[in-house]
Amino acid sequence: MLPGGMNILGIVVSHPEDVTSPLHPKVKSLLSNLCKTLDYNRFYGNAKKEMIILSFIPKPQKYICKEYNISNGTLQLADFKFTSKKLKWYRIDCALLIDELYYLDKEENKSSLEEHIKAILEQIQKKLNNVEFIIDNQYKNKDECIESYFKKKISKRGSKKDDADDDRPLTALALFKQDFPSSPSMHQVKESSGSLKMTGKIISRIWVQSKTTVAEISEFLKQDIMCSLASRCEMHVDSLTEEEISEGINCIHEPPRRVLISLPDIEPMFSDYLFPGEGPLGAKTSLEELFGVKFEGKLISEDLEGEADMSKFYDSKVVIKLESTSSGKFMYSAIGLAVIILLVALLIHTYL
Repeated sequence: MLPGGMNILGIVVSHPEDVTSPLHPKVKSLLSNLCKTLDYNRFYGNAKKEMIILSFIPKPQKYICKEYNISNGTLQLADFKFTSKKLKWYRIDCALLIDELYYLDKEENKSSLEEHIKAILEQIQKKLNNVEFIIDNQYKNKDECIESYFKKKISKRGSKKDDADDDRPLTALALFKQDFPSSPSMHQVKESSGSLKMTGKIISRIWVQSKTTVAEISEFLKQDIMCSLASRCEMHVDSLTEEEISEGINCIHEPPRRVLISLPDIEPMFSDYLFPGEGPLGAKTSLEELFGVKFEGKLISEDLEGEADMSKFYDSKVVIKLESTSSGKFMYSAIGLAVIILLVALLIHTYL
């Protein structure tokens, strides 16, 4: 849930006793369920079989860190250390406009809404795999680190020009590499029994360390975008009742939008989702329920995506009607032209 930490490393447990020697059954069950959740939806990103357990014993203020292998059940010590030095985070922002159309065949048309969403997410992921991100309007080698974007330029006199701010966020621009057919004969016509369209703006914001490479940032952005899309779609489907999931009619679905919430004393923000009509107070309540704690004061939240403007979608019947009228006029014109050509052909055949 924390952007910038794309891989789930494990869990933190606070208990009066050491829960790792031997491994407590509840901890083992929690890790097993965590892996099953990640395996269930591959769009979530990682599904590692090795999980970190950081156990905290309040008295006498003792920390124990171990690595647990889900596959074979082995448990071994893991090295860790605390640092008094404040970590330097670099923020990368990316806004991606999605306008994807997926056509359903006869068999797919009988499937559930959840299966339809998975199909269009797979189509989006294939295109996203061919994306290159240009960071800060600079094209750099994939092996270069993020800190290279903030290096001070050296003037001829040997002094550093103060033209770069280490705290400024970087912007990532997505470039799609699309292969278009070279000839009309390469186009394929498929019979469709329905379609699913996903359109809107997706906001991705990640925080990385100074030694993170450009290639890693690109993968983090792709994972964050797909994880965010899959999460909000799953939340939307779970919120629907059987009566609302109707087949054979045109339906408009508005999944939750993404908000980022600041956490005390750390720079990376927490990612949460709000359903249509919910405001910042709903985000705070959701966060407190998730963490099981109460936050004092007001939490700063950024509703970067905003609520969708649904009014333009409710005029779709007018558009369809206009298209039907236009196609009907074209059909009558074509029939009339064919009749004229036939009469001319008969006259030529009669008199020649």
